[in-house]
Amino acid sequence: MSRNEEYVENRKRDWLLFAVSLVGTLALLVIAPEWVWVGFPFLFTSLAGALGRL
Repeated sequence: MSRNEEYVENRKRDWLLFAVSLVGTLALLVIAPEWVWVGFPFLFTSLAGALGRL
């Protein structure tokens, strides 16, 4: 990966963000199901980063 790219790979950070996003999305699903879609971009972007696909 080139150093002039904006994204810097950090798997631990990405897994932590994924866990926090998952908890937040599940909380939205329980509390306000109509707003669950708001958490999806954070959840799936952090999952892609944790899996090394960004």
